[in-house]
Amino acid sequence: MTQPSPQGVIATDGLSDAREAERLPSYLRGIWERRHYISYVSKAALRTRQINSVLGNLWHLLNPLLQIGVFFLFFGLVLDTTRGVDNFLGYLSIGIFVYSYSQKCAITGARSLVKYRGLMKMVSFPRATLPITTTVTEALATIPPFAVMFVVALLTGEPVSASWLLVIPFFVVQTAFNAGLAMITARSVSHLADVQQVLPFIFRLGFYFSGVLFNVNAYVDGKSYEIIFRLNPLYCFLEIYRGAVLEGNVIDWQLAMIAGAWSAVLLVGGLWWFRRAEDSYGEG
Repeated sequence: MTQPSPQGVIATDGLSDAREAERLPSYLRGIWERRHYISYVSKAALRTRQINSVLGNLWHLLNPLLQIGVFFLFFGLVLDTTRGVDNFLGYLSIGIFVYSYSQKCAITGARSLVKYRGLMKMVSFPRATLPITTTVTEALATIPPFAVMFVVALLTGEPVSASWLLVIPFFVVQTAFNAGLAMITARSVSHLADVQQVLPFIFRLGFYFSGVLFNVNAYVDGKSYEIIFRLNPLYCFLEIYRGAVLEGNVIDWQLAMIAGAWSAVLLVGGLWWFRRAEDSYGEG
């Protein structure tokens, strides 16, 4: 017979605390234990995207090339926004690929909870697994465009440099930033579906305020509002990649620290804010 404890509470040997899963270490452990699931689903989702396409995975290369061609024709030749840029084609390709990576993570992450609402009603697991999985999917999908980025640099006369290796750690930092962003948009859309319709417009506006198509320094250098661009995390990432690929290790470390700080804040803050509504996901 079970004996009561001195405080009169029934002993619970062999039972687990129902609140254990709510604690952060346990929550993170739950995500880590599902890393193989994240990897499998991410790869499967990538294959599914092209299953009905005649050219299949070749579109991962054709899409970025077509984007470069269209923007180069319109902004480089027609509008002539090449001011202060020697290699505009390489400059433009980096801008498009790097910005698109974060944009796609935010938008696909926003749909992750809505898409798997039925699964969440049947199975208990850390809900953050879903936006993290979409981020990993986009990371894998971004590898071909980033490869094209280096090819464009070579074809436009840029020499191979050891600074190109800096792209790898900064890609990891940007992925952390994107994961936090995906968790924020996922919770936002879960509670207010209209956010999903607004996101493309927000990113379209950010597209022009992040220096994707023009050299910001040529227009705002020394101006009082220059700080607005330098505090923009996507502008920071663009300039870091461009410095590594096009300028041979010319990295603005102030921008690098700003980008790193944004990534840490969004990843930690995004997870914290996402978990606050953990019990509400899957309802409705």
